[in-house]
Amino acid sequence: MTQNEDVIFHAKMTMAAWKNPYGSVERVFPLAIDGFAQGKTARYLGIKNVASIPEEIVFRLEKAGYALHTLDKAAYGGRAVDMQLKNPVTGRPMTGSSSGTAMNVFLCFNDLGIGTDGGGSVLAPAMGLNLYGFISPLICSGQMKKYEKRSTDGILFYPSLGLIARSYQVLRHGLEAVLDGAEECSGIGTDEEDEEDTRIYRLENGEILDEKGASIGEAPDLSGSREELIQFLQTYLPKCDCLISREGPVDVNGMGDTMFGHFDEETALCQRKAGKGLIRVANMAGATAMCVPERGLGCGQLLLCQSVPGKIRKLLRAAEGMDEWKDDLIAWYFGNLDQYLVSGAFVPQI
Repeated sequence: MTQNEDVIFHAKMTMAAWKNPYGSVERVFPLAIDGFAQGKTARYLGIKNVASIPEEIVFRLEKAGYALHTLDKAAYGGRAVDMQLKNPVTGRPMTGSSSGTAMNVFLCFNDLGIGTDGGGSVLAPAMGLNLYGFISPLICSGQMKKYEKRSTDGILFYPSLGLIARSYQVLRHGLEAVLDGAEECSGIGTDEEDEEDTRIYRLENGEILDEKGASIGEAPDLSGSREELIQFLQTYLPKCDCLISREGPVDVNGMGDTMFGHFDEETALCQRKAGKGLIRVANMAGATAMCVPERGLGCGQLLLCQSVPGKIRKLLRAAEGMDEWKDDLIAWYFGNLDQYLVSGAFVPQI
C-alpha cells in the first residue's frame, strides 16, 4: 500500500467509525489524520472508555506514531459479555468487557486497541474475533493497582492493561512502545539470547506436557472454577518459561458469563460451553499472557508466563514462531470500508 493509499484508507476509517454501524464507538477524533502530516505514517489507536487507563500509555504510543482515533464502548460493570453490542460474525452478545475496543480493531476502524483485563476482558474479546491480544500487570502497574475490584464470583483483583491488534507485527510494535522506558519492564523488548533453553509446557488431551513432550501431570478442567485454575497457574508457571493452552471457541457455543451461568445447572452448562479456560484467570494469577488466533472461529493459542522480563521475552519469541493465520473472506468483507460510506438510493457519478 502506497502512502497515498494508506492516507485514503485511514480517512475512510474515520468516516466508517463516525457511521458507527455496530454501536462500538463512543467518540471519534477525526484530527487523527494529522498523524500523516509532512509525509509521516500513522497508525490509528482506540481506547476502552474507562477511567483506569492512564494518559501515560497514550503518550508512549503517540511517540511511536499512533494517533488517538476513538473512545470505545465497554461492557457495563466490566461484565464478561456486552448485552448492548453484537459480535459482528455470530450476532451473539459480544464478549466483554473490552468489547468495543476489540470490535473496532476487527472492523478496521483502528490498527491497535487498548483495553483493561480483570478476568479475561482483553484476551477473551480478542480471541472471540480471532485477533491478537496481550496483557501484563507490569504495564503501568502503579496506576492499575489503584483500581482493585471484586469479580462476580468473589475474587479480589486489580486489572491489567492490554493491547489488541489484527497482526503480530502491529501488536509487537505497540507493545515495544508501551514498555519503552518502564523500569519494571526493562529488557523485555531486547533480542538478546538467553543462556538456557526455553521450557515450554503445553496442555494437550487432558495432560500437561513438558518441552520434550513427556506427560508431567494431569491438566485441569478448563471449565472449572477460577480458584482451581488460579492455583494451577501459581503451581506450574514457576516451573516453566511459557505455558500454552488451546482455548475457545469463545462465546460461540455458549455464553461465558457468571451473571448468566450462576442460576442453575442448565445455565452453568451453557457457561462452560463458552470456551473460556485459563483466559478467565490469567490476570487474576498475576500472569502475563498473549492470545494467538487460529483458523477456528473464536479459537486460539493462549500463552502464559510469570510476569518477569526474561520469561516475557521468551513468551514473545514463542508467539513470533507461530503461524500467522489470515482469513481472506473476513479481511475482504470487513476490510471493505466503502460498504459503510455509500447510500442506498442514488449515488451520483463524479
